[in-house]
Amino acid sequence: MLIQQYHPALRLGPHLALAATGNPLFSRQGHWDGGSSLHCVAMALAMLGKLEDPVYSPYRVAGNEHVLWSHAWQHYLHGLTLSELASFISELDLDVKPILRVGAANEIVSFTALELRAGHPVIIGWRQRHPVKWHAALVVGIEGRQNNRSFAPHALLLLDPAGDAPGLAGCNARVDRHKGNQTRYQAPTETRVIKLAGAVSMR
Repeated sequence: MLIQQYHPALRLGPHLALAATGNPLFSRQGHWDGGSSLHCVAMALAMLGKLEDPVYSPYRVAGNEHVLWSHAWQHYLHGLTLSELASFISELDLDVKPILRVGAANEIVSFTALELRAGHPVIIGWRQRHPVKWHAALVVGIEGRQNNRSFAPHALLLLDPAGDAPGLAGCNARVDRHKGNQTRYQAPTETRVIKLAGAVSMR
C-alpha cells in the first residue's frame, strides 16, 4: 500500500498552515536571491515551535523572528552550502541542534525519513547550474510502501521555497530515487535529475 506521512506540526487544508497556530507556513523565495536555505530554516523553526510567523520574519522588531532575520539578511543573496547552513543554525542560539548528513542518495533518504518520523524537520540540498549554485528545500513528508509493519520510503515530499504555494496539498515538489546516486526532482512545472548534496536535520 502506498502512503504519505507528513510532519505532525502541519495542518493540511486549502492552505498549508502550522497546526499549533494556524499561521501560514510556506515562505517563498524570490527569483533573484539565493535564500532558499534561509526560507527553509524559517519554516523548520516554525514547525519546531521556535517561530510564530515564518512568512513575515523580516518585519518583526523583536523575538526569534528578529533574531533569525538579523543573522539571515547578510547571506540572502548568495545562499549557504549545507555545512554553512548547519553553522548558521547553531549560531542562532535558539536551542536547536543541526545534524549534517552527507552520503549516497539512499542514505540521505533513509536518514531523512528517520529524522522526520522522530519529529525533526530536515532540509535537503543539491547543486544546480543556475547563477546561485546551491538550492535547498524543506522535507515535510515521506512517501513509501507499507507492507505489514514494514515501511520502505522511496520519495521525499518537499516545500521548495522557489515553487508556488501548495494548494490543497502538503507539498509543492518531491524527490524520488533515480538511477545510481541520483534523485529525480518533480514539481508541477518541471522534472529534472539532481544529485543530493546532503541533509541537515534540526533537533
